[in-house]
Amino acid sequence: MTDDDDRTREIHRDGDRYRPAGQGDSTPPSAYRPQQQQQPQQGGGAYPPAGGGYRPTGQAQPYAAPMLPTDRGSGGFPAAIIGAVVATIVAAASSYAGYQILKNHSSIDPTKPLGFITYHLNMLPWPSGGGSDLTTAFVVGVLIVLVISVLLMMAAAMSTRAGTGGFALFLAAWMASVIAGGVARPVAGVIARHGSSQNAAWQSDLNTGVLWGVMFGWVAALVLVIVHALRRKPVTR
Repeated sequence: MTDDDDRTREIHRDGDRYRPAGQGDSTPPSAYRPQQQQQPQQGGGAYPPAGGGYRPTGQAQPYAAPMLPTDRGSGGFPAAIIGAVVATIVAAASSYAGYQILKNHSSIDPTKPLGFITYHLNMLPWPSGGGSDLTTAFVVGVLIVLVISVLLMMAAAMSTRAGTGGFALFLAAWMASVIAGGVARPVAGVIARHGSSQNAAWQSDLNTGVLWGVMFGWVAALVLVIVHALRRKPVTR
C-alpha cells in the first residue's frame, strides 16, 4: 500500500465524523458543523428603547399629547404693583385738587352734586403748612393706600387666569380701593386731629374714605385689568 492510499483513507475517516447515518459521501463535512444562531433582523426604524431590548415591529405605540406650558399667575404681582401705585397717585392728586378747590371756593354747597364730589376729593389731609401733624397724616394715609391696595389687588390678580375673569378682577380691584380709602382716611384724620378720635369725626372720615373709593377707585381697577391682560396672554401653539 502506497502513501497516497493511506492519506485517502484518513480523509474518508475524518469525513465520517460529520456525516449523519444513512447519507452518502457527497455531503461536505462543513454542512454538519454547528451553525451560529443569527439575530432576527428588525424592521426599519425599530431602534432599541432606553431600557434595553428591542421594540416589536408593527406594534402601535400609545399617543402622548405634548406638554403645554401653563399660566400660573406669575403676572399678578407686577400688575398689582402698578394698580396700587395708580390708586396712590389718584388719592394724592384728588386730595390736592380738593384742597385747592375748597381753598378758592369755600362757599360750595356739599349737598349739591358738584359740592358732594368736591368734598370727597379731599380724601387725605393735604400738608399745607399747618404743622407736622398734617404732613405725618398725609404720609401715613398714602402708605396705607399703597400697602392695602397691593395686597388685595395681588390676591385678586393671582387668582384670575389669563383671558378669563376680567370683569370679576375689575370689581375686586375696585373694592380694594374702597377698603384702602376706608382705612386710610380715618387713620389720617386721627393723626391730623392730634390723636383725637371723636365718634362723629370718625364716622365722617370713614364715609369720606369709602365714598372716595367708590367714586375714583375704578381708575386703578381699570389700569390693573389692562396691565394684567397684557402681561398674561393665554398660552397657545
